[in-house]
Amino acid sequence: MTESTLQNESNSAVSSPAEAGEATAGRRRLAALYDQYRDNAFTTPLEVVGFWSAVALPFLYMPLLLTGISSQAELLTFLGLLVLNLAALLAGHDHRRD
Repeated sequence: MTESTLQNESNSAVSSPAEAGEATAGRRRLAALYDQYRDNAFTTPLEVVGFWSAVALPFLYMPLLLTGISSQAELLTFLGLLVLNLAALLAGHDHRRD
C-alpha cells in the first residue's frame, strides 16, 4: 500500500473535526460507563460466577462430545451449553485482573 492510500484511508475514517469530536465524546462516555460498571456492587459477584461458570461448563459438554451428538436434542443441548459458556466468559473475563 502506498503512503497516499494510507493517508486517504485514515482521512476517510473521520472526515471532519466535528466527527472527530463526536468520536472522542463517545469514547469518554464509554469510559464513564465502564467506570460506573466497575464501581457497581453487583459487578464482583457477577464476575466471580461468570469466571467459574466458564471454567466448569466445558465439563458438562465433554460427555456429549465423547459419546457423539446423535439427536437434535443433544445438538441443541450442546449449542446451548456453548452459548452459556460464551456468556460466562464475557461476564467473568475481568475477574481478578487488578
